[in-house]
Amino acid sequence: MQNGKALDVSGAKDVEGQPVIVHGKNGGSNQRWNVIYVDKAKPVPTKGYSDDFGFHINRPFYIVSRLPLKRIVQCHGATHVRLNRYIKNRKDQQYYFDSVSKTIRSNNWKNYAMEIQSNGGH
Repeated sequence: MQNGKALDVSGAKDVEGQPVIVHGKNGGSNQRWNVIYVDKAKPVPTKGYSDDFGFHINRPFYIVSRLPLKRIVQCHGATHVRLNRYIKNRKDQQYYFDSVSKTIRSNNWKNYAMEIQSNGGH
């Protein structure tokens, strides 16, 4: 960029959703970028194992409590999640890792993803 300015990852925090701003050049790693042309970009994998996230891609799984009754996390509607007893092949008890959006999604409501309120803060 011109005038001593550069694209800068705000706060130099490498977290999902962190703002990218224009800031004075400082040569930090948060101002260094790679340009990958679309015709040279590798496709996002849609199957296999993601070493970065520790999930099998698009492979359904259950989230099981470690409490004594080993209940399953179940979606009630598309927005509420509760513990319930396991019921074989219930899609609203199944989740999968979406490698494109890098989120955990409901196998029943595929257009919804898990979100941690306040990014896990209080």
